Amino acid sequence: MTPLERSAVYGGFAAAFRSGRGGMDVLDETLVPPPPEDADRAFMAAFDPAVSKRAVSLHASAHTERDQTDLYQELIRWYDHFGLKRRDGGELPDHLSVMLEFLQFLTAQEHANAGDAAAVSNLHAAQRDFIERQVLPLVEAVAGKLETEVARYQALPQALRGFLGDEVATSKR
Repeated sequence: MTPLERSAVYGGFAAAFRSGRGGMDVLDETLVPPPPEDADRAFMAAFDPAVSKRAVSLHASAHTERDQTDLYQELIRWYDHFGLKRRDGGELPDHLSVMLEFLQFLTAQEHANAGDAAAVSNLHAAQRDFIERQVLPLVEAVAGKLETEVARYQALPQALRGFLGDEVATSKR
């Protein structure tokens, strides 16, 4: 898969973890079923603890013993290092969709720097490190706590975990 294709997949997952119908134009329907008719309600019931007691948060801070401020500062350092800033009113830095947008950006940078082997190597190392330290632990927590019966939202964390595992394995070669 090319860096641009990988970037599109990250974008599809980011959209899918941001809204009930997100990512439909990118994600493979054999891995992630289409959304139900009541997608917005079902998405909120699966992933917004303010809406449902059975929902699992998509914020890393909800799944760690770490101090929230320390976690936010670490994530913001990651984003700042690559020249990214949080939009006013945007999601918090520990939301899964923000982390996936960051990986989308890094893979787009990989494409843009294709002629520079050192830059590509550094971007691969950053992606692998960010996936292993930040994203995979959150995806594992979400997958382990998810209680929804909606096929799409059951499948999303599993499909993302598989994609991230492939990314890590490929980057180690």
